Amino acid sequence: MIRLPDTKACAVAGALLFSGLAVVNGRGQEAAAAPAAAYHAPTDPGELLKIDEPMRRFFGERMLANRQGRDQLRALLESILQPNGLNFTYDGAGTFDARETFRQRRGNCVSFAFLVVAVAREFGYNASFQNASTAERWDRFGNLVVSIRHINARVETGEEAFLIDLQPDPVARSNSSDMQVISDARAFAQFYEAAGFFELLHGDTAEAQRYMTLATRTDPGFAGAWCNLATVHRRLGNLAEARACYERSLRADSSFTFALDGYVDVLRSLGSAEDLKVAAKYERRAQAIREHNPYYHQRLAERAQEQGEWSSAEKSLRRAIALKDDDPQFYEQLVTVLRQLGRENDARRATAKLEKLRQRLATTPNHITR
Repeated sequence: MIRLPDTKACAVAGALLFSGLAVVNGRGQEAAAAPAAAYHAPTDPGELLKIDEPMRRFFGERMLANRQGRDQLRALLESILQPNGLNFTYDGAGTFDARETFRQRRGNCVSFAFLVVAVAREFGYNASFQNASTAERWDRFGNLVVSIRHINARVETGEEAFLIDLQPDPVARSNSSDMQVISDARAFAQFYEAAGFFELLHGDTAEAQRYMTLATRTDPGFAGAWCNLATVHRRLGNLAEARACYERSLRADSSFTFALDGYVDVLRSLGSAEDLKVAAKYERRAQAIREHNPYYHQRLAERAQEQGEWSSAEKSLRRAIALKDDDPQFYEQLVTVLRQLGRENDARRATAKLEKLRQRLATTPNHITR
């Protein structure tokens, strides 16, 4: 999910579901540069899993003849990952369909899953998409605050099911307790969400809207897709359209928390008596959502700093760090606050933690595979 900080208020409202990364670290990602050669995803979801003759020949030459099960799957994965195969490279910003992933030889977890599912099905396997049921994890890309969902593949061989993922052993028995098999339509919608996110990140709001709209059309019952489209409408200043999309999201899933938060914010911005009445009805639940967002607490700290309330700022920052202890900006801000409070010893300790965190992040890959 993606949270967009509201610079005019303490709330951090408006959610986008984002399946583009495995799990990113907390270094506060810079906005990725737009690719030199622009890729335009197929607008027909039926094209996303298609393969072509070069792909059939490539994998056909590398798959094990007359073999099934784990060994055959390992051969498939090695064909993708090993240097003598595609030598697939993880690229968090690369959201591609199966054919383009093969051509680019890189991509994020969406691209990887699409390539695996497409090729596995071509060779007769029952393959599907899965969402990992991970704890909510937040990060920041440019001015976008994100909570990220991870997608991978499930491949069945007879009575066994295997998890295919970007990890040291990419073929592992699937544990259904922490995985949720999703339909192709849901995976396609998540594909368009990820594509839309990167368009938003690079400032092309119109293109982001186009992809988010495709997500809602691909899977009209997907609450997250409507929530994402609402967030884009908010950025465009289309508050009435944003409200309608949030309401579609909540009709699809009345317990979808991120839609509730954004919905309350839009209603308050609209400001009519009826809108404010509905907002008040949902405010308590929306506030409970915000309390779990570390960037909401950071924004509270910023507001407190602006008003010279340094003790309140420290309290909010420590709550942010308790929720997410791997964002250097939280510690940088805390050092400033502690020095304003005249607590130099505490500031030195916070600085030491900041330096250790920077050293750790400098040696940590840009994503953590599951």
